[in-house]
Amino acid sequence: MSGFGWRVCVVALGLALAAGSAAAAEDPAIARPGMPKIGISAADARGVVFFLASEIEPGVVAVGTGHTLRLGDLARAGRVEFALPRSLSRAGSAEAFAVPPGQPFSLPGASMRDDFVVFRLTEAPKGVRALEADGEATLAAGTRVRILGPPKQGRRDEQEVYGTVLSAAPDRVEIDLDLSQRLSGWGGAPVLLSEAGTVVGLVEAAVPGSGNTRVLAAPIGGVLEALAEPLEGGAGSAFAAFAPGDAKPPEPTPTPTPARKDGKRALLRPMDGDSTHIDLLIEYPPSGSEVESTVCGTFVAGRALATQGEPRSFDVILVIDTSASTSETTGTDVNGNGVIGRPRLGRIGAIFGSSVTDEGDTILAAEVAAARQVLRGLDPRNTRVGLVGFAGDAGSAGNYAPRRPAYTIEALTRDYERIERGLDEVLATDPEGSTHMSAGLDQATMELKGLRGAYSKPDPTTEKVVFFFTDGQPTLPYGPSAESDNVRAVLRAANRARRARITVHSFAIGPEALEGPIATVEMAARTNGYFTPVRDPGDLVDVVEEVSFADIRDVQLSHAKTRVEANPFRVTADGSWAGFIALEPGKNPLRVEATTVDGKSARETLEVELVEDARNAPELPKALLVQRNRLLEDCLLLAKQERLQREKDHHDELRKQLRIEIERERRAARKRAAEQRKTLELEGELDDE
Repeated sequence: MSGFGWRVCVVALGLALAAGSAAAAEDPAIARPGMPKIGISAADARGVVFFLASEIEPGVVAVGTGHTLRLGDLARAGRVEFALPRSLSRAGSAEAFAVPPGQPFSLPGASMRDDFVVFRLTEAPKGVRALEADGEATLAAGTRVRILGPPKQGRRDEQEVYGTVLSAAPDRVEIDLDLSQRLSGWGGAPVLLSEAGTVVGLVEAAVPGSGNTRVLAAPIGGVLEALAEPLEGGAGSAFAAFAPGDAKPPEPTPTPTPARKDGKRALLRPMDGDSTHIDLLIEYPPSGSEVESTVCGTFVAGRALATQGEPRSFDVILVIDTSASTSETTGTDVNGNGVIGRPRLGRIGAIFGSSVTDEGDTILAAEVAAARQVLRGLDPRNTRVGLVGFAGDAGSAGNYAPRRPAYTIEALTRDYERIERGLDEVLATDPEGSTHMSAGLDQATMELKGLRGAYSKPDPTTEKVVFFFTDGQPTLPYGPSAESDNVRAVLRAANRARRARITVHSFAIGPEALEGPIATVEMAARTNGYFTPVRDPGDLVDVVEEVSFADIRDVQLSHAKTRVEANPFRVTADGSWAGFIALEPGKNPLRVEATTVDGKSARETLEVELVEDARNAPELPKALLVQRNRLLEDCLLLAKQERLQREKDHHDELRKQLRIEIERERRAARKRAAEQRKTLELEGELDDE
């Protein structure tokens, strides 16, 4: 081939590559909204906007969500600057709304369809592309969609994720992504039909689903209806025209944790800044489905999430004291076998195998039972759990080295069966050693942060919590005679946990722990946690039941027509709820209501049809099997209690009738005796004659 031919090929190849690069480098359709006048830069923005083709000058508007862009902030700023997510290059600005702003979907009477703002741009945007909306598109289960959002890494200003529509309603669309991904800062991102590329919705919130992330979106119809009647004929209105009050939002202040309606304490404080939003989900069964009934009723489950646009996920470490003193009895029937464990010759009894007559009633058994109760209140979809034990000894003057004072029994996991097996292992191991609290707390910190030597993989996005159970005072690492040094070691460990943003909830169990509780009090106080004194070790399980892990105060599931409430019904510690409810043949309207600790409430409804043979009944997700099985256990227990109560009532009635019959027979016998007495007296008189 001639040199000229080679040059032609090279030029052609270069043109092809250039065209491919141009296609790959398509302008983004999203931007971050910043308000520099009040100190909110585009980099600090909580959500995004997307650019939508419109008849309003300059032919494009910017669309975002109402809950990520507060009216008070917009009014004070007077102007919004839009910048590309990664490069932060200026894309445009706005000083007015194109249509009246909607309202956050968490407000009473509002829906996701209302949660939007539309900006009239001051000039044509630069470096971005405008999307086309499709308000007539039919969204049905199985429809493939993609979402455009800001990437966390790389140089590109736009990332897309794919998913499938689970359900669609006029005011809400639920989407199951193809993968599990935290969509932090994606509020307001556009939802597009996968093939057509037209906008059909905007992201309102994202929550953990059954393995993958579930996205809650508002249909684009609400925005299009508003654009049909723009403000001032398309000229728009200044932000201040819609400002609430004096347009000055209150300064965030530390908020004490409110008490729950049921008297339980919320272990997680309400989030600062905006008031808490409730994302109330009904996960099973889908509305409109056919269902069957069991002897317990029909199973219904969902989640109540207290959010500010993003879901909350947790890492929890259960720390168990396994020192020798935990082998003592609680004086109560912890394992429920009908026998209360008693001391066997005091501690000397340990020489003969065990210091108590029932090892299931020891302090260690109470700790394990309390840990299981905590575990029952968590949801593996958004909470990992790990297990740590601690005791320790001071070694000896001989050749024997001291054993490890703290150890990880199970790393952070979503497989709660592993935690259950780990607790079985703890219960099967004889308690021994002294109380090395600082080692136990440091071990928990190491696992939560994924430090060197940890078995757990760190997750920087989770809230980190420790449940710390102990029945004593710290006697290590410096020995029983160095009380102040041992306490200082605990305080240093607590400071390390605080710097790692870990919250510690401590439980001081029994008289010995409460004689000198400074270590357990301070480890909670220094990490913004709760200290709970448990004078009677046998009360520990009940005490643990009185704390809540989430900001949800109350959830109720009821039949909208018959007013019957679900029973049994459980609200787990992190907001998941489930119950069995009695239905009538045919269609049944159900209602779920949730309230946060700061008084916000939300309501969702569904309608299901009860049929004898529901061949089309939806399959129960595997993630909900554990909750259903636990509720079945509760149902069986309730049935047993009701049966025993009925038997008791029946026996009481029989005894009552028997007492009446006995009294009747007694009166009759007395009457007969009196008559007989007269006869005998007469006979006596005859005999005397």
